[in-house]
Amino acid sequence: MNRYLYFATAAVDDNAAGEEVAMFPVSKLIHFEMATSTQMRVYFDSMQEVEADAVNKTVIVLTVATGKHKEACQDIAKALTEPSIAGNNSFVNIADSENSAFCSTHITACASIDVIDAS
Repeated sequence: MNRYLYFATAAVDDNAAGEEVAMFPVSKLIHFEMATSTQMRVYFDSMQEVEADAVNKTVIVLTVATGKHKEACQDIAKALTEPSIAGNNSFVNIADSENSAFCSTHITACASIDVIDAS
């Protein structure tokens, strides 16, 4: 069964410059990257068909406790693999700022969701 990762920066208001809610299959997760001492980027491969030299990616920025990137990654991995957390559920909440619900005590916000479109 496919698992999907859920992220929300805020309630959908139709006026935001960027995406506010996104969900991606685990299979499209590329990598995590420390951006600053309190921010971690999560990269997903695009599910859109693009030209060979184009770059289409989605970058989600999570706010984490200072220097707690490793712990946040460990908690995300645990949420994806531990039966008592993920169970048979295909929906895995990673960072939902709208409802203040996070899979890790080290994640404090979903700061942004940006689709990098080569077109």
